[in-house]
Amino acid sequence: MKKLISLFLALVMTISFAACGGKNTDKTDSQGATSDSAGSGEVIEAFGKPANEIGVTLVLNTNLGDHAICDLSNQGLQEAAEQYGFNPTVVELGGDVTLQVPTMQEYAEDPDCDIIIAGTSNLKEAVQQVAQEYPDQMFILYDAQDDLGLENVFSMDHAQNEGAYLAGVAAALLTTSDAELANPEKIVGFVGGGQNTALEDYLVGYIQGVHSVDEEIDILVSWIGDFKDTAKGMELATAQADQGADVIFSVAGVAGLGTLSGCAESGIYSIGVDSDQYTSLIETDPTTAANICTSMYKQANVTVSKLLGMALDGSLEMGTYVKWGLKEGVVGLATDNDNYQKIFTDEMKAKIEEVQTAATNGELEIISAIGLDTETLQELLATASAQ
Repeated sequence: MKKLISLFLALVMTISFAACGGKNTDKTDSQGATSDSAGSGEVIEAFGKPANEIGVTLVLNTNLGDHAICDLSNQGLQEAAEQYGFNPTVVELGGDVTLQVPTMQEYAEDPDCDIIIAGTSNLKEAVQQVAQEYPDQMFILYDAQDDLGLENVFSMDHAQNEGAYLAGVAAALLTTSDAELANPEKIVGFVGGGQNTALEDYLVGYIQGVHSVDEEIDILVSWIGDFKDTAKGMELATAQADQGADVIFSVAGVAGLGTLSGCAESGIYSIGVDSDQYTSLIETDPTTAANICTSMYKQANVTVSKLLGMALDGSLEMGTYVKWGLKEGVVGLATDNDNYQKIFTDEMKAKIEEVQTAATNGELEIISAIGLDTETLQELLATASAQ
C-alpha cells in the first residue's frame, strides 16, 4: 500500500508526482522523445517524498561492460539521478532467467523503491507478472511492449528497424565498393544474440536496407543463442568471413564484442550496435575498433533518462505504449567518428545522408517485425541465408 499512501500525501501537499497505481483510461500513443516534460531539472519531490528519498531500480538482463545497451541504460540512470537527486540502484542478472521474477518481487516489496525500470523483451514477461502482483508499483519497460495494457506499466520500443535499415545501406555500399577490406563477392552478414522479436526487428530493417541498394547481395544470418558467449560470437563472424562476407552487423550485447573481434581477425568490416562502438573501444581495444566502419546507435541512455524525468514530473502516461525512432533522434548511424569518415567515400556518405533524411521524414516504408504477422515475417527473413 506504500504507493497509495504516497499518492494521498502527494495530493495533500499539492506537489507534482507520478501516480504508480492510479487509473488511466487514456491509451493514446501521443508521447514523443522530444517532450519538454523531462530534463527540466525542476522536479525536487515526487511520490510524496523529497528526491533524495526516491528510489529507482534498473534491472539489466545481462551485465554491464557490454559497450552497448546495458552500459547505455546505466548511463541514462546515473545522468537522471544526478539531475533529479534520486537514489539509483543497478541490478545485473547475468542472463539468469530464474532471477528475473524474484529480483523484481524483492524490489517491488521494498518501500524505498518507487520505480522499477527494465529493458528488452527478455524481461517483458517478468515485468508483466510482477506488475500484476504489485499493482501499486510503477514499472517502466523499454524495448518491449506491454501487450496486456497494465495500468502500472509504461512501455516503449525503439524503432531499431529504422536504424538497422541505415546499417544495411552502409553495408551494401561497402560490399559493392573498392574499399580496402571489401572483396569481389556481394555478401554481407548479420550475427545476432538470441532470436526474438526485437532482434528480428533489427534483421528485417537490415535486410531491407541492404536490398534497397542491390537486391543481389547475399545476407548471411547467424544466431549465437545468448548475449554472453563472446567465443561463439567470434566463431560465427569467422565462419561468415570464410563464406565471403566482408561486412558483418553485430547485434549481440556482450557476445557481440566477440563478433567484432572476429571481424578484425578475419580482416573484414564490422558494424557495431547501440553505442558508437568504434569510439567506445578505440582506447581499450584499438585492433577491434579499427575494423568497425560504423555503428547503429540506439540511445538507451537518452531514453532511460527522459522516461525517468517524465515519471518524476507526472507526465508519463501509465498504461500506454510508444515507439521512438529516427524522428525522435534515438536511433541512427554513427557518422561523426574518424573511422567512418575515413572508410566511406564522399559519395557513399551523401547516399547514407540522403536515405536517413528520407527515412526520418517518413518517405520510406521500413517494415518492422514488431506486430508483423508470422507469414510476412518469415517471407522477409527467407530473403537472407540462415547459417
